[in-house]
Amino acid sequence: MPHSPMVFQVNWNACIQCGACVAVCPKEAGFTTPFDTIATDTPCDIACMACEKVCPVTAIDSRRATAQERADLPAVRAIPLR
Repeated sequence: MPHSPMVFQVNWNACIQCGACVAVCPKEAGFTTPFDTIATDTPCDIACMACEKVCPVTAIDSRRATAQERADLPAVRAIPLR
């Protein structure tokens, strides 16, 4: 069953920029920030949550993408919420 798209936020005060979240992310290479973390404020249509689970300092939080954020995903990858 597909997951609902999620949007991740990084607590920059806690993040140690270890890159673990990027290393486990199955998304294409462009899904990162200049600070070597997963993308923030960008819907993730995979929503595997590996980045949040692997963070050694629990600096990554997530929320469900809004209807507008889901609508802005490429049509082929958009996943409707139930």
